[in-house]
Amino acid sequence: METSNILFSEIYGCYFAVVGKILEQAGNGISKSDMENLVRSHAFYDTAFHLLPKLFSGEWDLLEQRADGKYYSRLETDTVSRPMTGLEKAWLKALLADKRIGLFVTQSELTLLEDTLSEVSPLFLPEDFHVFDSAADGDPYEEENYIQNFKIVLKACASETPLHILYENSRQTESWTEILPHRIIYSGRDDKFRLLGVRLQSNGHHKQITMNFARILKALPLSTSMLENFNTAKYFKQKACSAPIVLEILKERNALERCMLQFASWEKQTEYEEERDCYICRIYYDRQDETELLIRILSFGPVVKVLGPEDFLRQVKKRVNRQYQLNTWEIT
Repeated sequence: METSNILFSEIYGCYFAVVGKILEQAGNGISKSDMENLVRSHAFYDTAFHLLPKLFSGEWDLLEQRADGKYYSRLETDTVSRPMTGLEKAWLKALLADKRIGLFVTQSELTLLEDTLSEVSPLFLPEDFHVFDSAADGDPYEEENYIQNFKIVLKACASETPLHILYENSRQTESWTEILPHRIIYSGRDDKFRLLGVRLQSNGHHKQITMNFARILKALPLSTSMLENFNTAKYFKQKACSAPIVLEILKERNALERCMLQFASWEKQTEYEEERDCYICRIYYDRQDETELLIRILSFGPVVKVLGPEDFLRQVKKRVNRQYQLNTWEIT
């Protein structure tokens, strides 16, 4: 497949878009002046000189002029739906090879998509990517029980339906818990999905909870009547930290590029400090992301140094000291 054919399609151009808008309004009749106004509003200045004569003359057999002087669409429907482009088909074909695709579509839907796109070359393949700093024990995405639980939780998040969940904790103890799900998050570093929700307690002291999907053994929907007007979002209000994390990034081991990739989802400012020949990066974050940022920063080793704030720096020192003590104990 030619790369240019994948990346370019006239469907993305303003001609296609503006003609689509004209045809939608032409179902009930559209005047010449209204068409001119649409072209001026949604296309380039000189588009009218090239496009409108083709519509008025019938060279593009899309409109017909009737006795009232207006133009009417020749299409059988007023809705103009565009077909998928080559790029979109190639991107969708690539998604079908993702190990997590079964979490979001049924097996029959997957089979239909594979048959429909059988002659399409994928935009990329899983082996085209080399993933580093990622856990080797990712979630079991292809296990039937995992898939079933994921779909139940995903539906419950959308409908705000409470769940009865059988969960296995880190000590391998199983227990049932009532949860009102809030949203699902994914960690690329851990290759795991997690559920953010509110644990419902009979005494009314509900609290925020995070669950690893791989530890959810069973999920059952509960009645929604017990939780009318329950505000889940208040448990997940982000608390912005007053001061950003300040990092000194050395010009070794491609550290700057790696940092930009690792911290792409956070607001940051980066500048080059000529006197010290290094980069200073300030990361603005929410309190709930602090542990995740701490782990990621430590993974860079000596090429990244934490300059502040003091509270975050203390946590870095505490983690490093603890790791040192563990390593010393293992050696002895």
